[in-house]
Amino acid sequence: MVRRPALFMWLVPAFVAGLLAACGDTKPSEPAAALPATATATTATPTATFPVAVKDQDGRAFTFAARPTAIISFSPGITEILFAIGAGPQVIAADQFSDFPPEAKALKTRVKYTNPDVESALALNPDLVVMSRAQRTSVERFRAAGLPVFYAPEPDTLGAVVESVRMWGHLTGHPAEAELVATDMRKRIDATLAMVASVPEGPRAYYELSDSLFSVGDQSFIGSMLTLLKAKNIATGAPTSFPQLTAEAVIARDPQVIFLADASSAGQSLETLKKRPGWTSISAVKDGTVHPVNPDIGNRPGPRIVLALEELGRLLYPDLFR
Repeated sequence: MVRRPALFMWLVPAFVAGLLAACGDTKPSEPAAALPATATATTATPTATFPVAVKDQDGRAFTFAARPTAIISFSPGITEILFAIGAGPQVIAADQFSDFPPEAKALKTRVKYTNPDVESALALNPDLVVMSRAQRTSVERFRAAGLPVFYAPEPDTLGAVVESVRMWGHLTGHPAEAELVATDMRKRIDATLAMVASVPEGPRAYYELSDSLFSVGDQSFIGSMLTLLKAKNIATGAPTSFPQLTAEAVIARDPQVIFLADASSAGQSLETLKKRPGWTSISAVKDGTVHPVNPDIGNRPGPRIVLALEELGRLLYPDLFR
């Protein structure tokens, strides 16, 4: 029998396809001033109290009489959050892309990230099933089978990621641990943005997702970070979150810094860019300011997103981040 909360009241290249599934289309980036304020030392430490009443992004209300102890996570970002706040032992299964931290990677029971199977989920008898944008079309099918699906699309701003950490702490019975993680994230975000506060205008930047020239628009999560760091994204104005640019457009917009999220997946580097017709005229290629970046920390809205912001800041402004 399926465990339930006490009351039910809550193809492009494979790498790019995975990124699109993980991030989804997002809203326009928020200004730095709109981000929530950092918790202060006088903030009361939250304690776990049940029952907990919450609503998911569909507006579906749940009341949990006790902390969920059999969670299936279909979201790599949320999986990372759960382990970071001490709820890892409550996760009984996760999708195949949930590979951080090592404890998450060690989970033996895996579920399909796309087109997930209802019967395999039912067999695990979960008391909470977490689904995100990549499983949007499967949510109602799982609910119809009696599974307790909490729909939580990935947050689309840094501030929303911080609040997501707090929400999962509240829901899983780890509010104090979540507050520590969220406060640390907020402090590091604020510190990074303070480092670039005096920058009047950042360098032109190109963030490459694949060697077929898919990039990030302003509406994407990564694009929003570039905006907060005052970089001039050469894909600004694109009608989609993950536009495919042409080589001519990249060359014409002459990025001064290039980020390669396809360095490991497609073997891209400064040397391979030099072999692309016309690319030796690009400022970043001439100056050697071409940097491989870890795509996982940038496209999974979880605790490690601060590492991505810090890394982008250091690479954009090496003199400021010494």
